[in-house]
Amino acid sequence: MISSQVEPIPMHLKCLLAPHGIGYRIKLLSQLANRKFQERLDPFKLTPFHWIVLCCLWQEDGQATSSIGDRLQQVGGTLTGVLDRMGERGLIRRERDAQDRRIWRIWLTDAGRKFEEILPPLATELRDAALQGISIPNREQLSTIVDRMIANLGESPIIHPAEGWEAIFAPNNLGYRMKLIAQLGTRRFQDLLEPFGLTPFHWVVLCCLWQEDGQATSSIGENLQQVGGTLTGVLDRMSERGLIRRERDAQDRRIWRIWLTDAGLELRQTLPMAALELLQMMMQDISEDEQTLLSKCVDRLIANLAEV
Repeated sequence: MISSQVEPIPMHLKCLLAPHGIGYRIKLLSQLANRKFQERLDPFKLTPFHWIVLCCLWQEDGQATSSIGDRLQQVGGTLTGVLDRMGERGLIRRERDAQDRRIWRIWLTDAGRKFEEILPPLATELRDAALQGISIPNREQLSTIVDRMIANLGESPIIHPAEGWEAIFAPNNLGYRMKLIAQLGTRRFQDLLEPFGLTPFHWVVLCCLWQEDGQATSSIGENLQQVGGTLTGVLDRMSERGLIRRERDAQDRRIWRIWLTDAGLELRQTLPMAALELLQMMMQDISEDEQTLLSKCVDRLIANLAEV
């Protein structure tokens, strides 16, 4: 049977659903910050992953590739290719460790060091624009909450200095740590969705339709794109699973609308509980007042970044 009627969602569950849920909004914030920083790196033909490598080496030159790789992997990057491109650009050089020939170490060249004078001011400018309107005490409290969320998700806490350029270097800066939460949260949620054969992108589509069935593909696509997903393939897999059906709009045949099937609707009884389990894990020992502050700060950061 096909469903076209979706009952109202209880408020205590609606706050978990994309795009309202804090997990979705942190992911959105991470993606938006990444895009804005990429725009500032474009003139130098660099990416945020190159920035992470440079930050690591500005703080401690000659690090092992494994150490740098750990930082990249934390936020969804991979070492393969990144160091090759930086080597080709003449920003780094690779040498075997003198004591252990199995270890490769990465060293900055003069060209790589020059960017230490250029890039940190750009990162600082973006950070200050993003934090506009958030008081210093609230910024400090937000930073503490973020660190506790990282620990709750199973990652070692990050020690970050309060002053100087190093405060905006990865992994110390708020942007890196927010991206780390987004990555860790996505992985944890994927583990919870695995038994259902679903991904977080399928979750976003289902959330949209549980709240308003029969949405246009363009509307659902916008919600996916905001958090790094694409419509291509996602709807195909959901249709093959019998979770949704697609129909042309009765008034405008150019528009395709997506409708839940009974199977897609039934998942509303179980999947929000998986989201609640993740939320409780993330927010362990974080008070309701702190969660409210986090939510307000995330919304303010998103609004500020959208305007820069």
